[in-house]
Amino acid sequence: MTCVIRVRFFSGGVSSMIGIKTISKASVLLVSALIAGLTVSGHAFAFSPTMGESMDNLVQNSSDIPELLSAFSYMCGIVLAFLAIVKLKDHVINPNQTPMSDSIKRFLAGGAFFALPTVAEAAQNAFGQYFGGGLWGDFNATPTGAVGGLDDIMVNMMTDIWPSVNVLISVFCYLAGLILVIIGISRLLKTSQEGARGPAGFGTMMTFLVGGILLSFDAMLGAFSESFFNNNGNLQTFAVLQFSDNTTDMTHVNNVIAACLAFMIIVGLISFVRGWFIIRDVAEGNHQASLMAGMTHIFGGALAVNLGPVLNAVQLTFGLQQYGIIFS
Repeated sequence: MTCVIRVRFFSGGVSSMIGIKTISKASVLLVSALIAGLTVSGHAFAFSPTMGESMDNLVQNSSDIPELLSAFSYMCGIVLAFLAIVKLKDHVINPNQTPMSDSIKRFLAGGAFFALPTVAEAAQNAFGQYFGGGLWGDFNATPTGAVGGLDDIMVNMMTDIWPSVNVLISVFCYLAGLILVIIGISRLLKTSQEGARGPAGFGTMMTFLVGGILLSFDAMLGAFSESFFNNNGNLQTFAVLQFSDNTTDMTHVNNVIAACLAFMIIVGLISFVRGWFIIRDVAEGNHQASLMAGMTHIFGGALAVNLGPVLNAVQLTFGLQQYGIIFS
């Protein structure tokens, strides 16, 4: 669809005619949107959420996804139970053509789909029940009041997104864990000819294991932190720069260091989660994934989350604690 637009410019009482342009409807909509955006630009920031608020809205609007997955699981359970009865009937009529295992597999998978909350809880307790209490820690740097300064910008950004990113990653891990458990249950319908993706294949077992790890993500990462640094899962994000002249105000520098450290913790959380997905791909037989890459993501992510203790350990090793950066 096309339309014709005729535009006049008026300057000093003299009008000049612009040539007639034929443009597409999409272009008209784009121009209209730009004009509307320029019109309300003075009020845009008054109604725009921050990055942290956007993440909070995403988490809040995703709160019904577990119920949706449960409903989908129940529907799959009903369908599989019906198909299992049909397969059982076919086996009774013609046992040579329809093996008994076809009916049994559908009964087992249907029952597991019906009991998805119980299966997911079992997968979660397989790790979360035996590993620590998880991670804890706040971003405790405070703005200095220097509006527009680098340290003030970084502190404001991390203060806004720090709690939201942690919650968002936890929610993602929980939903991903549920989906992996559902995928693992669906593998019960396959045959042994599927190899790693068969009912007893290594890929299927790792799907359940990684699903349980993601469901207990916080406790699992806390266990890695406790194993390395014996810190009871305390994330150290507060930085204090040690220097010989104690009269100098280093608040700005400390805030920048703390903000960079908090950002690295977020990168470490993402890397830790990514590592488990890579290991699952290795178990699935994906030749583009390697066990070394998965372990590097896991251990590297755990160290990045504990970057403060890592730097403290390095400085203590070289005897630089009097002039280095102390994290707490």
